[in-house]
Amino acid sequence: MRQNKRMVGIFIVLAMIQLAVPLYMIWRFEDTLQTGQPYTWLTAPVDPYDALRGRYVDLRFKDEKAPVLEGEQLRSGQIAYAIIGEDEKGYAFISGVSAFRPEGNSYIKVKVYYTQGNKVAHFTLPFKRYYMQEELAPAAETAYRKNAGKDGTVTVRVKNGNGVIEELYIGDKTIYEYLRTE
Repeated sequence: MRQNKRMVGIFIVLAMIQLAVPLYMIWRFEDTLQTGQPYTWLTAPVDPYDALRGRYVDLRFKDEKAPVLEGEQLRSGQIAYAIIGEDEKGYAFISGVSAFRPEGNSYIKVKVYYTQGNKVAHFTLPFKRYYMQEELAPAAETAYRKNAGKDGTVTVRVKNGNGVIEELYIGDKTIYEYLRTE
């Protein structure tokens, strides 16, 4: 009898953990969207659509390299902290990369692919996919590819090093508005 109670207790604890993990992931995503600092990033042209990856718009960004902060050492494969700055037009860019978490919310966690003499770090921003209604995704991908590098931008909300895409724009229109008018 005692063993059965112990097994039931273990089962309940494991079930609660299994529920807590996805709920935490959803909460973190929604919390970032609601309370994160918004940044607008310039996008770049992409490779052709990959049908094996499903229905989304595959994003690329113009600047995926930045100077390593003075006196710091980074290595390939390392998780680092990319410090976000804004240019005179209000577009986000990475002003520097650090091995240490900076204060505030103006940073994003990135994986360093390689460094050039430990002066410049190359990385990929962690928000690369813009998910949308499945039937609109192919047309959105085509429109994005046609306009990326010219007037394609994405607004990303950033909080505690996490970034969540809020909206994809072609010019001053959201991708949905652009598809409706084109």
